[in-house]
Amino acid sequence: MPFWHEDVAAWESAWQAKGLPAFPRITLTPADQQGVLTFNIFPLLKAFRGDAQAAAKAVLEPVEGVQRAEVVKGFVNVSFSPAFWRSFLQAVQERAPSGYTRLQLERGQHLMVEYPSPNTNKPLHLGHLRNLCLGEAVCRLWERVGARVVRANLVNDRGIHISKSMLGWKKFFAPATPQTTGKKGDHFVGDCYVAFERAYRAEVEALKQRGLPEEEALVQAPLFQEAQALLRAWEAGEPQTLALWRQMNEWVYEGFEATFRRLGIRFDKVYYESETYKLGKKVVEEGLKRGLFYREEDGSVWADLTAEGLGKKILLRRDGTSVYITQDLGTADLKFQDYPELTRSVYVIGNEQDHHMRLLVALLRKLERPYAEAIYHLSYGMVELPTGRMKTREGTVVDADDLLDEMHSRALELVEEDLPESERHEIAEAVGQAALRFYLLRVDPTKNIVFDPAESIELKGFTGPFLQYGLVRARRLLEKAAEKGLTPALQATPDAIEPAEEKLLQQLYGLPEALMAAARSFDPALLAHYGYELTRRYNEFYQSLPVLGAEEPVRSFRLALTQAYQIAMEAVMETLALPVPARM
Repeated sequence: MPFWHEDVAAWESAWQAKGLPAFPRITLTPADQQGVLTFNIFPLLKAFRGDAQAAAKAVLEPVEGVQRAEVVKGFVNVSFSPAFWRSFLQAVQERAPSGYTRLQLERGQHLMVEYPSPNTNKPLHLGHLRNLCLGEAVCRLWERVGARVVRANLVNDRGIHISKSMLGWKKFFAPATPQTTGKKGDHFVGDCYVAFERAYRAEVEALKQRGLPEEEALVQAPLFQEAQALLRAWEAGEPQTLALWRQMNEWVYEGFEATFRRLGIRFDKVYYESETYKLGKKVVEEGLKRGLFYREEDGSVWADLTAEGLGKKILLRRDGTSVYITQDLGTADLKFQDYPELTRSVYVIGNEQDHHMRLLVALLRKLERPYAEAIYHLSYGMVELPTGRMKTREGTVVDADDLLDEMHSRALELVEEDLPESERHEIAEAVGQAALRFYLLRVDPTKNIVFDPAESIELKGFTGPFLQYGLVRARRLLEKAAEKGLTPALQATPDAIEPAEEKLLQQLYGLPEALMAAARSFDPALLAHYGYELTRRYNEFYQSLPVLGAEEPVRSFRLALTQAYQIAMEAVMETLALPVPARM
């Protein structure tokens, strides 16, 4: 059983049968030390009266294929024999999807992952791209480890921001449409919103010049008053308002869908805030009846979360209209009604909503919802440009489509000019997307990112194209071998393993652990780092050792090693949703 988790399970069974008082923690040996696996035997030293050698002997008794075992204080660094590595490569060839590139360790888990939850008053932008990349990678990670996943999208299609874009169209664009202007629908509606905000800000500044405080000017501005009136008309079901709202949303949906198709992203379930916001009111009424919430003299409804350290939170305004948290309470209920088998409900939402998500969980606990503990907030940092933070109202946001086009253009400059034009663009699209996606995924989700398009497209370094190039190189080597009638079928075991081979084998051996760690921590960056290190080690192997020119059985062993790298890297790239071109 040469795969990581299968080995560990077998070893733990043997240790339990032998009555070992504790199990060692097992990790890949650090790169600056000799070995493949490191066993932390500190927990056993007391039982063995401080005799590290005796503890190591007991731990390694069920471990097959050990060539070297070095005891360093409370750790044992283990290297495997050529025979072990041959059996590992054979297992990768014969059953990679069963226990290597796909696992069943989280079988029985059923997740819903909600992303990117866009507003329909603007196109998808760079921040949404990080959300989309994270959400999709998390879905694929959990599917890799055996879970069932529902991809959900909550469309924020109501509220004052929508009223602003509608009013922006009426004031500054009517009767133009995306078709008459030749603009993508979501971009067109975004222009309407920006036009409103600019005119609105001008009104606010004029009122401030007349002596009004800013807070008062913001609500007294005529355009804001009109937007509020339009929102009330929408909530009252006024036909003309609803007709315009539906039309403008359709423009946006068509634009969103085009971007999703380009990115290869699909959703199993789409929720619309316009359909779910009233559900939250029922939840609030339930809380009132149970004495969990209270009503102020002005008619507004509040929750007291002071004991939870979250203060007091309004749930319904005095006019009975809901706030965002109200809608989220209803949608949370609906998710578990639609999918009662869910074991985890994941929200991929920026860290500016950390407090909001804590409120949501606290309110669900107060309401004694059994699924409150199943909610997980994948909080991620903002994406900025070298020029600073983007602002929708000022029109300084980088649209996702524009950035994808820019990455395509940058990648096209790297593609051989003598290729057919269609193939050049196909390669450029794959390279540009991989560059962008990897750059957004390689960082811990909680960290902010300053996105640099030029750095992301480099063929060398910690980039998506670097990973692509390594995989394309391995595929081409195997193609050349096939053209010469050579196969990676292992004929015999080599007498020795070269250091570059062992480093690559060590990294290959750790793929199941990398998949599991990235999934359970909701951190695709762990897999991105794994893929980079795997490619770096393959490049060292490729550049330092002959493959096709080697003698048997070394040649077939190195071809099998290249094939294992290809299999592992294809799993990494597919999980991170990084496309790979046929050539580069």
